[in-house]
Amino acid sequence: MIDHMIKNYLSKGIFLTGISALQAGTISLVPLTDDASSGISTGNTYTHAISGGNSATVNGVVFESLTSGLTPANFNWDTGADGKNQIPANNGDWNPTAGGVTGPGIQSLLSGFTYSGSGANLPSSQTYSLTGLNVGSTYDTRLYIRVWDTDGSGRPLDLSFTHGAESDSGGTVPEDRPSLALGGGNDQQAYYVNYQFTAQAEQLDITAAVSASGGANSGSAHMYALSNQLIVPEPSSIILLSFGLLGILRRRRF
Repeated sequence: MIDHMIKNYLSKGIFLTGISALQAGTISLVPLTDDASSGISTGNTYTHAISGGNSATVNGVVFESLTSGLTPANFNWDTGADGKNQIPANNGDWNPTAGGVTGPGIQSLLSGFTYSGSGANLPSSQTYSLTGLNVGSTYDTRLYIRVWDTDGSGRPLDLSFTHGAESDSGGTVPEDRPSLALGGGNDQQAYYVNYQFTAQAEQLDITAAVSASGGANSGSAHMYALSNQLIVPEPSSIILLSFGLLGILRRRRF
């Protein structure tokens, strides 16, 4: 009976709720170089894999296209009263080779983007909503970024991640200044913002707001690509958590 109950708890992801739900999500910035080191793999489970402006494939993982007229399933792009625009393939000022980005898949993934042409000023923002998440499951959400314009404000954006009652700030991210985000002096680098969290609701809202630090007409968010990967716990962790649940159930029984 107890074994059956433990299997029931594990199948519903309750072991994650009990361990991780009390912790806020963690945010990190990670450089992107070649396809092999990107971490993108068909061995991972993705709830969402989306490419702004045009579809792309990296290491066999297909990123669906997001445009003003095409929205992938379980996803929403909200610009409020501002417009929706896309550029399917244009590197702008980005020189991937100079930034050490040699992977053809990553180069293709970052070649196009969506943006809001009329949403370049305060208080404009864009919200990307991922639906169909499993409450209690842990995910890595990534926003993939590279430079578009080496002049101008640097396109600073205030990022936030909200699911249920939890809201975590990603601070101000200068999209067009990877050197400020990653350190060093190379603005031709590419990187991703990684948000790891345990879902408190079935929907994650990612808001990218025009930052006050950018000044007038600093530019709206460029969404080059986004992925959401389910994090599966190691088998050893599941065994340890099983023993913990077993102890709890036994104490309740006696």
